[in-house]
Amino acid sequence: MDQPPMTADALVDAAGAHPTTATALKADIEVLQAGIANLEALMAAHQAEFRTGHVERERAEQLLADLLRMTADLMSAREAAARLAGELSSLRSMRASRPWWWRMLAG
Repeated sequence: MDQPPMTADALVDAAGAHPTTATALKADIEVLQAGIANLEALMAAHQAEFRTGHVERERAEQLLADLLRMTADLMSAREAAARLAGELSSLRSMRASRPWWWRMLAG
């Protein structure tokens, strides 16, 4: 005949072990399971921090790329302004160097 499976307590009693030993082992298992749960929670917290840090790093990289692009644009604009200032100065000096009668004709 089939007998129903024995519970953990029944197995301990059948093996002749002391019930206090089984109780102590059960308590140790519960402590270990609680430790595992704590480690899993800690791992989840670290993963969340890692994801947040990853997003912040990507944003910082994007900001740096934008800053470098804007710096290049600024340098280009400064070069163009300097070139135009030089051309304007050249045109003004050419205008001043014309004879007085030429300046009167040109207005």
